[in-house]
Order: sequence, then structure tokens, then C-alpha cells
Amino acid sequence: MLHVTVIADVFPEFSEQYREAILRHAENSLNKEEGCLGFAVHCHESDPNRFLLYETYRSRKDFEEVHVVAPYLAEINALVRPWVKAQELHLWESVSPK
Repeated sequence: MLHVTVIADVFPEFSEQYREAILRHAENSLNKEEGCLGFAVHCHESDPNRFLLYETYRSRKDFEEVHVVAPYLAEINALVRPWVKAQELHLWESVSPK
């Protein structure tokens, strides 16, 4: 299994638009990608402009060959790019449970 985390710091004036857009993106990923097993959107408890996306894919192949090339990913990236001041993406391989 592959887990993906994205931490996004959003300009305050775009926080609500980002939240709405990223929730739609999570729904698209879950509904349109068989290999997307989970996509959770979190907001920092004391900073409403900081978001954590936690995505789970059946395999790296499902992430790279389905999610990364999906047209709605390109669309959401283009939409939110001007709203985000900083972003970190990390890929994690499951170690446990087996």
C-alpha cells in the first residue's frame, strides 16, 4: 500500500475556496479511482489555513498511473495553485500491519 501526505499552507483569503475545491477533488479520487482506498482532508486545529491531505492507494502503480494522470488532478492543481503559499508532498510505503 502507498500513502500520500500533502501539507498545504493556504493564503487566508482563499482558505474556504481551497477547502471546498479539495473536498470535491477527494470525492472525485474516491469515486473514480478503484485503487484509491482513502482520501481524508484535515484542517489544523489552530490554523484554519493549514491543510493535511492523507491519501491511501492500493499500490504505487495506482497512484502514478491512475491518480497522477487523471484530468481532474491537473484541473485542481491549476485551480488551487494561486491560493497555496507552500506545499509539501510525501510518499509513504506501508511497513505495518503486514
